[in-house]
Amino acid sequence: MESVDPLLIAFLPKDIRSMFFPYASIQLLALLMNLLIGFVIASLIGLHFRKYASAFCNRQDFSRLFPLLVLSVILIITVVKASLALALGLVGALSIVRFRTPIKEPEELLYLFLNIAVAVALGAGQTLAAILACIVTLILVTLVKKRDDNSTPESGLFLSLNHICEDGYQVATLVTKLKSILQQHVDRIELRRIDVSNTQFDATFFVAVSNEQQIDQFISALNEEFSGINVSLLEQHNIAGV
Repeated sequence: MESVDPLLIAFLPKDIRSMFFPYASIQLLALLMNLLIGFVIASLIGLHFRKYASAFCNRQDFSRLFPLLVLSVILIITVVKASLALALGLVGALSIVRFRTPIKEPEELLYLFLNIAVAVALGAGQTLAAILACIVTLILVTLVKKRDDNSTPESGLFLSLNHICEDGYQVATLVTKLKSILQQHVDRIELRRIDVSNTQFDATFFVAVSNEQQIDQFISALNEEFSGINVSLLEQHNIAGV
């Protein structure tokens, strides 16, 4: 590595030099360029996450954290690679600090891991490799997503049901009856939650349909079996609110 120009620090007091230039091997211009490139790449990954991810989080807010993560890791790797002592100290610091972020889905972790991988490559000076790997990765993931969308045109919906019956229910057959009605009109069904009392039940299903006619059909069938039932539908990709 090229060192910092001695003329830049020749007239500074020793304490100031040690404060601002502790390691002559760190290239400040290269660090600045990698930070700018990292910000652009993180923003690109965030755009891809918002458009193609199917995670049940607020994708808009979650993706805004990507640039901060990438810039932080770039700085850490750039500083640590200049000193073995700092590298060992970082291991000790990470054994103490714990991040308890409420990440529940593998897709979120994978996008975070992609950001970290890019940041590590940039911090290590592998700028071209980071750019190339990120672009190829996003292109391949996009192609796979589009292929899957074309091969499975079904639409996933969360179906919430609420019904009050003063005469009570036959609890032993309630779930079977609900699933039997829905299975006749949907492509796929999964029971996520059901709460039953003597006179009321609340149920949540994940259903997959291919067209709007299927929705009309099972709503009509539910109303015939359970008069006055409350039906609520939520498209799964709108959970993120974007």
